[in-house]
Amino acid sequence: MRSIIQATVLSGLAVGAAATDAQATTYLFHVSCPDKIFVAQWDTGTIDPGREYLRVTTGTKFANCTVGDYNAARDGNLPRERYSHEGAVIQGVPLVGTIVCGIFGC
Repeated sequence: MRSIIQATVLSGLAVGAAATDAQATTYLFHVSCPDKIFVAQWDTGTIDPGREYLRVTTGTKFANCTVGDYNAARDGNLPRERYSHEGAVIQGVPLVGTIVCGIFGC
């Protein structure tokens, strides 16, 4: 039963992801941590929970850091950590993402 559900969900994600990347949106956030400063880049694919959701997710993922808006002049040369497509968005959901990705793989 689990393998049927897993195959169905993964097939749905694959079809959705293959449908078009034209629907993809990229969100950039400046992340400042005690030991590093970088840009978190979210490429959402066909699942787009929105900018504010991903800002909160970034803040949750990097709890000891501050998260702010991207500024090209300030952040253009900073290293980027990229999270892309549906798997990354699912992984970014605190607790639930870890469980879903643990069961179905992301």
